[in-house]
Amino acid sequence: MSRRTAAVWTAGLVMLLGTAACGQSQSHTTAQSRVPACGTPQLSWRMTVLPGTPHNTPTATLSAAHKGAKPCAFDGYPELHVYVGKGPSADSRPKRSAPVHLVLEPGHSVEIPVFYDAVGSPSGSCEVMAEYDPRVDVRPPNPAAHDYGSRVRLTDAQGHRRRAQVCDLHMLLGAPRLH
Repeated sequence: MSRRTAAVWTAGLVMLLGTAACGQSQSHTTAQSRVPACGTPQLSWRMTVLPGTPHNTPTATLSAAHKGAKPCAFDGYPELHVYVGKGPSADSRPKRSAPVHLVLEPGHSVEIPVFYDAVGSPSGSCEVMAEYDPRVDVRPPNPAAHDYGSRVRLTDAQGHRRRAQVCDLHMLLGAPRLH
């Protein structure tokens, strides 16, 4: 075999092996990207008010347990909304705009720290007052067209029901993390 023939043969073999490796890599990536987004029917939400007076610490923890049978993608931040009918309300937004890409396995959960003022100043009032028994709703990240979310029960660390009170216009959501 001449040197030229050997070089062409070697180059062809390298290209063939490289293409095969790329094909495996792409199909693995494609398989991961086929994990459907987590939807409301697959998630069981809970929001727990944390003890103490927060100072640069979360006021509450929002968590979602995956009750489905197959993994789902939790890519992004949920939408949290506290409101009294058509009256006062407070919405959520990410504290930082860092991308989130999580795969939530069945039986596992994700936790999101929630930062907001639940006490207010002594001379001021809160945007959403606890005395009106506000509703707390949540929608998963990347919801399907007709996924309107679900109601979340707010509790203290012992599991006793609490009424929501938000003294800000916005609640800030920390990065979701697997738990």
